[in-house]
Amino acid sequence: MKLSISAHDLEISGVSPYTLSNLLVQKNFGDHHLIHRDVCEPKSHLKFKTFGRLSISELEYGSEVRLKIPPLGNFYHLQIILAGSCTWSGNGQQFALHEGDSMIHAPGSEYTTLYSADCRKLIVKIPKDLLQQSAREFGYLSANAAILFGTNPILFPGSGPASNLLSDILEQDSAKLSDRAALYYAKLFSNAILDIYDSNLCHSESLSSSHHRHIRLICDHVLANLTADIPVDELARMCRISRKSLYNLFERETGLTPSTYIRRLKLETIHSELSTDQRVRNVTQVALKYGFTNLGRFSAQYREHIGELPSETLRRLGR
Repeated sequence: MKLSISAHDLEISGVSPYTLSNLLVQKNFGDHHLIHRDVCEPKSHLKFKTFGRLSISELEYGSEVRLKIPPLGNFYHLQIILAGSCTWSGNGQQFALHEGDSMIHAPGSEYTTLYSADCRKLIVKIPKDLLQQSAREFGYLSANAAILFGTNPILFPGSGPASNLLSDILEQDSAKLSDRAALYYAKLFSNAILDIYDSNLCHSESLSSSHHRHIRLICDHVLANLTADIPVDELARMCRISRKSLYNLFERETGLTPSTYIRRLKLETIHSELSTDQRVRNVTQVALKYGFTNLGRFSAQYREHIGELPSETLRRLGR
């Protein structure tokens, strides 16, 4: 892979794997326990940079080492093999990754990885709230608290939006960019990642409909309280506008009433949950969870908005 950090905040070389490992922990890049397998002269190499809210490391230990990673905190790690190979083990699975292969590790992930002596890896640390905010702004909806990705490694694209954006981020001096520009890059890159990797996200028509600040505020509030009954008057007070102004705003921006907008967000969340959550076995249970007490009306509203009955969505996954 041709990816490499050219504008960095820190670069060290000729150090031991333990020195490199301890430095990453000091940089809050993620906790890990290192077992040094080979005994040889210190020749680990690290480039490190922060780019807005992203943290990026390009590292090689220079010898065969095994890392044990405890559960990740509130961040994701995108890992790309630039050279050599490594073996990943976790959740009863094991994968051999080679040049160009990549994986995304979600908050709470724990695993072990064995680096070959010539392994060089690029790791991008993405805060959980940044990825969730980016997903929402680009019209994605997740039924779960965290965005979950598939565990199988995939080949990171050598061209296209993700590759181009990552190259720009690696080459740019973040000190010369405004915070707003760095955040914009990070959100675009997050969206490119969501396009590439399989996840539990579904695209939402309602989330994509408007960028008005009041609609975004209400959207965030509704998504944070989806299982609650949300009165329209509460939304008007939150936006500090009258009930009539709120109805006019929704009509202009979405073509819907506030109540219809809330119902659609709930229906799309239910669709996401029925489509991706293997633990769901019963449509009634999910409908009641989101406040739909009339099951016949719920099924009709679901079919009208989603295009199929909720039982058909559930059946597609063989449940």
